[in-house]
Amino acid sequence: MKISLKWLSDFVDVSEYFDRPQELADILTKAGLEVEEIQNRAKDYAHVVVGHIVSKEKHPNADKLSLCMVDVSEVKDGPDRQVVQIVCGAQNHKAGDKVIAALVGAVLPGNFVIKKSKIRDVESSGMLCSYKELGLVGLSDGIAILESKAKVGQSFAEFCGFDDVTFELKVTPNRADCLSHFGLARELGCLLNKPVKQPEVLTKFASVSTKQKIKLEVLNKELCPRYCGRYIAGVKIGPSPAWLKNRLEAIGLNSINNVVDVTNYVMLEMGQPLHAFDADLIAGATITVRSAASNEKFVTLKEQELKLKGDELVICDAEKPVALAGVIGGLNSGVSAGTLNIFLESASFNAMSVRKTSRTHGVETDSAYRFSRGVDSSSTSAIMDRASLLILQVAGGEAYVEAYDVNSSPLAKNPISISIQTVSDRLGYEADEKLFLSYMKGLQIKVEPLNGTVGGRSNSGEYIMTPPLFRFDLERDMDLVEEYARLHGYEHIQEKIPAFAAEPAAHNAEYVLNQKVAQFIRGEGFNQAFNYAFTSDVAESGFVSDINRLKIQGLATDEQAIKIRNPLSEELNVMRRTLAFGLYRNALENVRTGNHYGNLFEIGPVFSKTQSGYKESSRVSLISWGAPVGINANSAAPVYGVKAAIEKLLQSLQITSYSFVRTDEAPAFLHLGQWAQIVVEGQAVGYLGSVHPMYLDNEKIRFGMAIAELDLQQILKGQPRPAKFRSLSKFQPLQRDFAFVMDSERAIGDLLKEAKKACGAMLKELVVFDIYEGDKLPTGQKSVALRASFQASEVTLSDNELIDLSQKLILSAKKSVGAELR
Repeated sequence: MKISLKWLSDFVDVSEYFDRPQELADILTKAGLEVEEIQNRAKDYAHVVVGHIVSKEKHPNADKLSLCMVDVSEVKDGPDRQVVQIVCGAQNHKAGDKVIAALVGAVLPGNFVIKKSKIRDVESSGMLCSYKELGLVGLSDGIAILESKAKVGQSFAEFCGFDDVTFELKVTPNRADCLSHFGLARELGCLLNKPVKQPEVLTKFASVSTKQKIKLEVLNKELCPRYCGRYIAGVKIGPSPAWLKNRLEAIGLNSINNVVDVTNYVMLEMGQPLHAFDADLIAGATITVRSAASNEKFVTLKEQELKLKGDELVICDAEKPVALAGVIGGLNSGVSAGTLNIFLESASFNAMSVRKTSRTHGVETDSAYRFSRGVDSSSTSAIMDRASLLILQVAGGEAYVEAYDVNSSPLAKNPISISIQTVSDRLGYEADEKLFLSYMKGLQIKVEPLNGTVGGRSNSGEYIMTPPLFRFDLERDMDLVEEYARLHGYEHIQEKIPAFAAEPAAHNAEYVLNQKVAQFIRGEGFNQAFNYAFTSDVAESGFVSDINRLKIQGLATDEQAIKIRNPLSEELNVMRRTLAFGLYRNALENVRTGNHYGNLFEIGPVFSKTQSGYKESSRVSLISWGAPVGINANSAAPVYGVKAAIEKLLQSLQITSYSFVRTDEAPAFLHLGQWAQIVVEGQAVGYLGSVHPMYLDNEKIRFGMAIAELDLQQILKGQPRPAKFRSLSKFQPLQRDFAFVMDSERAIGDLLKEAKKACGAMLKELVVFDIYEGDKLPTGQKSVALRASFQASEVTLSDNELIDLSQKLILSAKKSVGAELR
């Protein structure tokens, strides 16, 4: 936001800072109102003055040049008179003209430095300028000829109203009260301990009533708690006077016409957006403030047609919307050159409603910027009268009496109890009570001492303080503590760690377990991913719907997705119900950027909506794609790497009873022959599988991808488990290899499960080290080679015991999957 120091001086005296604006900028910045840029236009036109051509002669050595004697002194006659000789190439000037002279030392736009020089052997001590050469217009027909009343010797910056300093302020969202010159003046009045002048308002009105000319009805008082309006008749629309144009242009606004300029001027001066309607264009002479109808159309002042959704607040006449409340006026009701009578609106609108409307329709205006942060409704009527006064000054007319003021819920600030000891305790140093009270009163906070007073202070150091209505951010005692720290200076807060005598709290058990799981999976070669908890409802449904359709225990849910009220985009419009989909998109992004091998995992919450409320649960998901190259190359499918990581994770958690169970159906995104449910201690907790080739083909991926997701809460039940220590056997383990022929469709896992059960504790390890399918076996058969390790704890196994165990393994293989020993 741009602030003009000349404009600011109307309310608080800052004239001493015109020559040293950086000091004032530092004061504001230290108080939390950061000054990002200082612009001093007077410096841009240093050594550029109003000159008077005393004489004009022909250049002795050039036909197209003239030799001018130019008076640039403020004193017309006398010893201090300064007349300089300037050679000029333009032909549109004559003796007696007032012109713009750039003297030696001036730096014009384009870094053009004016120096004393000789032109065709004649000395020239400056340059007569056109507006183009000063960077003010695009074209020029010669040097600028000024009006005869221009003061000779006056600086050009002062002559054009450029003798001003502007600040570019970065105002935080909680300080909406500083989004105006008067608001900033109040702040500076406190910081500099200077009085603040109130703006002049209109007090004399015509005898005719506004209510006789316009009918007003506010239907939605929740979104429009206050609405004021006054009828002004007989205005004359035209250009704004120079003072008004200069004020607006100094802070980057273009002049439109006198009435519109006043509404913009008062908004920037007082922080209250206003709107002037052409009263003769208001159909039925009726103004209604209501909610928009669904699909209602509205055309803005910028000729942009909007289709309203129904939750916007609109200002309407008897036929149509004429303004989008707090955002922008309509094309069909604005002030134009033919306007004679106006209805001036000054209102307060709900901040959230204005912010939502502005964002929904992509219409950003200065009005919406202020309303969405909060506008003080207590001064709505007074600011309307301020604008009425200025309109009458620049456009004439007469303001009617009995203005509308619909104030449905007058606001009042809740008093705040605070003690000086609280301020000291929170800031860590002794607060100065006198200074604290001075700051609070400077902020226009009403101060009431408790328990008697001595010299205006409370005996107990306790006070009741009521903030002004324009300070929306002051609600509790800590806000007042922060105000003292801000105004006194944050540098007074001591740089030391406060004493902490209490014993530190223990880490959250669930957090510790999650970290343990994450650390283990990282150790297995997986990188941890962190995704948004938001996702696309349509895209995610492909994953979730199949899990629900197959009733995959541990992950299936008939619950609905939780929709975001104000989504950032349609790609992030619901809370996620699965981690797998997010990891799948991560993998696709990696592949598209050239990373053709990788392993990712994520631990995080998923969300859903039930009849009884909202539900959140914790999951862990893993994904692997491609295969490493080089020294670590292998041909194993990614699903085996994911399966191995899950098995090792369960074993690290001392979970020994788990299995991978295949079914006849698989989710559409998984390969039917390469997927299984994960069962832990008899409870299904998730799934594991290879991504279906059709999904990969659609994404033009030519290598395998595997994904798994587990219910982490179910897995971690009863964790951490007490460690079970068994002494190591001092007897040598005995290994035997077996090769079985079995149907290709039978699961090897079923064979292993039954074999371990049949052999009992003597079977320490049973692993698959080879699988063969080929022309040396009948069609539909496969050979599976197993290596078994047998070991007893107390004695060395005898040959008979080893034979007995081997027979049990062979019989269990035949019984479980019909396998025959080769």
